Amino acid sequence: HTPSLLNFLTLSSTNLTLLAHNPVLISMDLEAVAETVENCTDKISAAFEGSSIVEPNVGMEFDSEEAAKNFYDEYARQEGFVVRLDRCHRSEVDNRIISRRFSCNKQGFHVRVRNKTKPVHKPRTSIREGCEAMMLVKVNKCGKWVVTKFVKEHSHLLNASGSPSYSKMIVSFIFNS
Repeated sequence: HTPSLLNFLTLSSTNLTLLAHNPVLISMDLEAVAETVENCTDKISAAFEGSSIVEPNVGMEFDSEEAAKNFYDEYARQEGFVVRLDRCHRSEVDNRIISRRFSCNKQGFHVRVRNKTKPVHKPRTSIREGCEAMMLVKVNKCGKWVVTKFVKEHSHLLNASGSPSYSKMIVSFIFNS
C-alpha cells in the first residue's frame, strides 16, 4: 500500500476517531468496525425503546401552535418521517393564524414554475410523492389549538429505524463515545 490523502477511520477498542486529509496507510480490522457499529446501534435502539409518544387524535388540545408543531415533530421523528409546515389560514379580523396543517415532507407533488427572466438552473430532484399524512390544528374559542383532522397513512416507506437522522446519530454516538 502507498500513503494517500483521504479521510479515514482509525479504530480503538472504545471509539472511532475521524482523521481528515492525512497521508496514511490504511489497514483496518473490518470485523472490529462492524462490531463497534453494531454495539452502538444496539445502545441507541435501547435508548429509544423507553420513549414512545402518543399518536395524534382528533380532539387533542395544545396551548399553542408551536406546542402542536413540537408534538407532531416528535411523533414524526419516532415514526420515521419529517414534518413540513403546510397551509395556514388567517383571521380576516386581525390576520393572526387560526389554523395550520403539518404534513409529511413528501406531501403533494413539486410544481415546476418557469420564469423566462431568470437563468435556467439544473432542476433538483423532488422528494415529494403525493403522501397525504398530516395533522390539522385549529384555534378554538378558548384559544387552545385542537387537532381537527389526522391522517396517519403514508404513501411511501417510513425510515425503518424510526428516525430520519438515525445514521447521523450512530456516527455522532461513535465519535463521542
